[in-house]
Amino acid sequence: MQALSSWPFKGVPAKPEAWLAVVARNRALDQLRHEMRGLGLGDELVPFEPRRTANDGHFDRELSDDELALLFAVCHPVLSPDLRVTFALKSVCGLTVPQIASGLLSEPTAIAQRLVRARRQLEAADVAIEAPPPDALPERAESVRTALYLMFNEGYSASSGEALVQPEFCVEAVRLARALAQHPVTAGPASDALAALLALTAARLPTRVGPDGVAQLLEDQPRDRWDRGLIVLGLAHLERSAAGEELTVWHLRAEIASLHATAPAASETDWPRIASTYDHLLALDPSPVVELARAVAVGRAEGAAAGLAALPAIDGSPYVEAARGVFLAELGRRDEARTHFGRALGLARTTPERRLMAQRLAALSSES
Repeated sequence: MQALSSWPFKGVPAKPEAWLAVVARNRALDQLRHEMRGLGLGDELVPFEPRRTANDGHFDRELSDDELALLFAVCHPVLSPDLRVTFALKSVCGLTVPQIASGLLSEPTAIAQRLVRARRQLEAADVAIEAPPPDALPERAESVRTALYLMFNEGYSASSGEALVQPEFCVEAVRLARALAQHPVTAGPASDALAALLALTAARLPTRVGPDGVAQLLEDQPRDRWDRGLIVLGLAHLERSAAGEELTVWHLRAEIASLHATAPAASETDWPRIASTYDHLLALDPSPVVELARAVAVGRAEGAAAGLAALPAIDGSPYVEAARGVFLAELGRRDEARTHFGRALGLARTTPERRLMAQRLAALSSES
């Protein structure tokens, strides 16, 4: 990836094989250092580097040092926005077709067809996969932001498998979002808002799964184990994102994440404000995922009956079934709640989520 970003501008080195071997070794060492540090990203990421001007000669070097250059390269304007994001997730972010399908609420066959179309369109237009010039970045930036967000989501809540969390996706997404927010051409309120959202959410990674291997809901997570450095970092990015006049989906999502991050306890969460923010987000992004999150917030702000009424009708969603089970249990309708938790158990995507649903079912059975 570094060769594709660097060689078109700097030329092929005299010994390409040796160049690749050295770069691969350095990348492997960087990865090992990330793994050794685990999720303690706060101390490393908190400082802000001063933003340079776009004409100070550092642009190519900064983007050619990591995957950011390739993300911009594959998000070519010859592709439609949905094809850009799909192609970026597969070719640069390393997600599989089923993972992309889950993130985009689509079918794997449809995603596979999108990838074929993207490749054909790039080939037909004879597009070279190379880092674009600075003036070409702004029109591609939103696609890059979307790809990073979906990459992070797959790491934060895996679409399948034994593990609920895949930290490597989250670490890389946070790093690249910060690079986006720091670069003089791509910096701005939307990029800062995305960096804030990812950092504030990543702060909760250590508590996503309990010591018993059961997924932990937000209200059950020990907040003293949240990464305070990442929270400070996220709030700093959020403050910088307020400099613009446009309100984006990234601002709204980041605000919701900040309200969770700064609540001293789950019982002190400002649910009315979160529900109101979801109203605004739903107007900008009318998706089933946002509708579900809004219903949960409404249920916490106005009571289980209001939350139950607000739930979207999404077939095959374990999260809708689980939310319905929670609200029904709170309303004392335990038999119905068991039915929905049973469905959620059958639909659960990862082992920690299945364990959580089984635990909820067992608790309801013991109460009856």
